[in-house]
Amino acid sequence: MADVADIPVEEVKNGASEKAEEVATENPTIIADEIKKDSAAEIKEDSAEEKSDVAEETKKDSSEDENAGDVQLTKQERAIIRQVEYYFSDANLRRDKFLLEQISKDEEGWVPLSVLLTFKRLSSLSTDPVEIIDSLIKSDEGLLEISEDKEKLRRHPERPIPEHNEEQRKEVQSRTAYAKGFPLETTMSELIDFFAPYEKVLHITMRKYLDKPTKTYKFKGSVFVTFAKKEQAQEFIEKDKVLYKERELVRKWQDMYYEDKKEETKSKSKKGKAKVEEEKLQLPKGTVVYFENCTDVVTRELLREAVEKIEGNWEIAYIDYSKGDKTGHIRFSDENNGSQFLEKLTENKLKLSDDLELVLRTLSEEEEKTYLAKAVEQMKSRRNHHNKNKFGHGNRKRRGGHEHRNDEKKRRS
Repeated sequence: MADVADIPVEEVKNGASEKAEEVATENPTIIADEIKKDSAAEIKEDSAEEKSDVAEETKKDSSEDENAGDVQLTKQERAIIRQVEYYFSDANLRRDKFLLEQISKDEEGWVPLSVLLTFKRLSSLSTDPVEIIDSLIKSDEGLLEISEDKEKLRRHPERPIPEHNEEQRKEVQSRTAYAKGFPLETTMSELIDFFAPYEKVLHITMRKYLDKPTKTYKFKGSVFVTFAKKEQAQEFIEKDKVLYKERELVRKWQDMYYEDKKEETKSKSKKGKAKVEEEKLQLPKGTVVYFENCTDVVTRELLREAVEKIEGNWEIAYIDYSKGDKTGHIRFSDENNGSQFLEKLTENKLKLSDDLELVLRTLSEEEEKTYLAKAVEQMKSRRNHHNKNKFGHGNRKRRGGHEHRNDEKKRRS
């Protein structure tokens, strides 16, 4: 049967307090330390997945015997072994400052069992030192060593606490798998039982999120599973099909999961920016007036001057007209400015000079819809052209053109 490390919240103590008051900390899961900080939102979720009541789940049916290699273990014994070995695991010790401090107090790294019994999750399983020691004796993990007087524990000298560095982080990540598709009501005990046949699972992380309305952490339906060897993780990932209660699990490497999430975040960011840009291009309605009766003397500047002379605050967004055209459009910035502007005119006529008046009218609903859609496309086209000129070859061409003209001026002079 596979050894599966526990994943509860670690209980730490305040060293400054004589009673060592219990304080719940963040869950010291492998994941929060193992991954690079590619996305703040994702790491925050993983570092908060701490509220698994593993101890209570595994304490049930403690009289039931199950085979653990060549040794008969009860569920109670399995839970005790799992909990204590978790305290001394690589995953926990990389964050548990209190326990590291206790280990450093003794030259040989011994920690009194009485200290461990102040940890809430272990004491919720058992407060009997004899039961705890008898359970740990049956473990075949080889992680812990028991003192001769059976009152202290330490990491086995052949299993020293690893140095926490980038190389070690990558090594752990290289044998960690991601699996998704578990029902949201799944418990840690059920996950432990599910992964028991796999040799050899060292650590399970139930990925959770904070449900703001209830202020509780809820299972996301996915886990990170760390195996003893990369080959064991690869075998799990590459199986044709893995079912959990008739539900097929999605499986991939942990680093691949985070790469996918990184790309997903980038994609969402791009879509969000595109949406913002699109919203910026949503032109207000009731802003366009059509004019006709133009002559060759009409210019945009003349039109703008004539509009500004009309009583009111008229902000022109765009004048759609080229000299020589017979008709054109004026688009105002504020909604319904078109009809409001016409109300200020006499018989919808805009006077440009003593002998020239333009006839104006608002657009019908369908005309306006068509015109504004065309205006948006033209704006997009102008922006794209501007960006190409700014960052592409067009900019260099323009600079070249200016240089050529400057050379011509020099020659003339």
